[in-house]
Amino acid sequence: MEEGEVSPRFLLCHTLGHILVRRLEAEAGYPAASLKERIYCATDKVSPMAGILIYVAVADEEGSLGGLMELAEPGRFLRLLVGVFETAQWCSLDPVCSEQDGHGPDLLNRAACHACALVPETSCAYGNVLLDRIFIRGADDIPALLDFVEMPT
Repeated sequence: MEEGEVSPRFLLCHTLGHILVRRLEAEAGYPAASLKERIYCATDKVSPMAGILIYVAVADEEGSLGGLMELAEPGRFLRLLVGVFETAQWCSLDPVCSEQDGHGPDLLNRAACHACALVPETSCAYGNVLLDRIFIRGADDIPALLDFVEMPT
């Protein structure tokens, strides 16, 4: 993401990245503060992209890199991703979390709080702002991400 470029695609990738870090913390045994995100996002017509990289930023004895890498195997990663989508559906602070016009620094978050999507500051390259679970789970006037996926028949 270039400086100052914010798009719905970025909000989606960033929020997915945060929820993925939280799931990896539970599944792989790494503290969230040991994991970092990198968002690859561009909306230009020449080379559009939407990618998330989660990596270990701190070498320590907590968890194992092997455990983290095992979760990248297709079968395990799909289960992890299903967990990410399930996590995005509900927050223990809903409806307050999902219905506010904005919260967090400079009111730059929508449906994202400490109970559902925020991660330690050391894990987030963007200061825990520009997050919104609604881009994943949908709302009355916004379709859910999975509504765009064609399921095999």
